[in-house]
Amino acid sequence: MLSKQLLFLFSALGAVNGLFLACYLFSRRTQRLANGMLGALLVAVGVRTGKSTFYYFNPDLAVEFLQFGMSACLFIGPLTYLYVHCSLADLKQRAVSRHWRWHILLALLIVGLGVVFPYSAYPYIWHHVMGGVHIYWLLYLLLAGRELWQARVLSRQTILLHSVFFSSCLILAAYVSTPITSYIVGALSFTFSIHVTVLTFFLQSDAKKDKYQNRRLDETEARALIGALDEVMRGQQLYLNPNLNLALLAKKVGNLQTTVSQVINDNLGKSFNLYINEFRIQHAQDLLLRESHLNMELVAERSGFNSNSTFFAAFKKITGQTPASFRAAAAP
Repeated sequence: MLSKQLLFLFSALGAVNGLFLACYLFSRRTQRLANGMLGALLVAVGVRTGKSTFYYFNPDLAVEFLQFGMSACLFIGPLTYLYVHCSLADLKQRAVSRHWRWHILLALLIVGLGVVFPYSAYPYIWHHVMGGVHIYWLLYLLLAGRELWQARVLSRQTILLHSVFFSSCLILAAYVSTPITSYIVGALSFTFSIHVTVLTFFLQSDAKKDKYQNRRLDETEARALIGALDEVMRGQQLYLNPNLNLALLAKKVGNLQTTVSQVINDNLGKSFNLYINEFRIQHAQDLLLRESHLNMELVAERSGFNSNSTFFAAFKKITGQTPASFRAAAAP
């Protein structure tokens, strides 16, 4: 009896903690689309595994509850892919694909079909459609895996991203292997993966806080380095180089990359990309006002951006308006 209670506890723990973590992500002041996708993903998996847990210990559950839990599966694949897509877009300072909503709408459309053909009236269809749902989930995992492979980015910043992706793969594998294992394995897999993901999240946060603790500059040194950075950025217009990176900037001011990164992050409160893009956008604003004959592609290129999408995304993020609306507002 005790072992059964412990099994229920560990099975339900993932769903409960996943929902709490989702609430935390939805309530964060820094509202990033990636956070919203991760929160929604945790809700979908929490509902699915919560249904698995209760059904395993109480097979007489109402069919409406079963349908609700199975319908959540339709969102896990798309939300995993969209979380990966949005996170990589943030990392590379590029715009998120405008078509991301269509993935959610497709899942909602299929769920709508389930409302028209409910489990209670069409159990035969539902028993045979779950294999298709798992294939649907797998296809989105393949899309997400392709984006991760093409990005080929593996750093502290992407540990959480990879953890979420592989957790989704693990949960799918657990449900697909149900015929040879047990129906409760999916819920137990989520409990395991959610705690690994949470641990990763907090370790990553602690790593960011402690990254420079042994190299911290005093206020005078930090101000001097900020002045040197500003001088080389404005004097040499380094920001016009689309391939400018932290190593090159650190070399120009004769300092370590870690020290330059520390000052930009801690003293200026900015990421390296935001710091550089602010100079580029300032230059772009000047071009938009002075060179009215230039189209947006040329403005982006002459401001140091290597793509139009990156230019538009950075301009909107920094100024709160599009380049076209900025130019129109300044026109006499």
